[in-house]
Amino acid sequence: MRLSKDLIQHLANAIASNLESRGLVKYDVPKTTIVEKINAVITTNMLDEDKLNKDVEKILAAHEAEIMKGNMDYRKVFELTKQKLARERGIVL
Repeated sequence: MRLSKDLIQHLANAIASNLESRGLVKYDVPKTTIVEKINAVITTNMLDEDKLNKDVEKILAAHEAEIMKGNMDYRKVFELTKQKLARERGIVL
């Protein structure tokens, strides 16, 4: 995962505090419950993206010779493949 657990916790707390201080939401449950839920959503999203990246790497490894033969930019092919798989799986990047 690209973000540490501490940073995700900090982001979750900042999001919950910011929404509340701007008057955009009023919590009916303790703020800590909201922070935990935001933390869980961010963590799940990050893990889903990590799995997606691994799946893309597997796909591209199977076509490595074609990529090399066609002088294709690996990063570009990686990003295009990742976007396609994300769309198919309903993952928002």
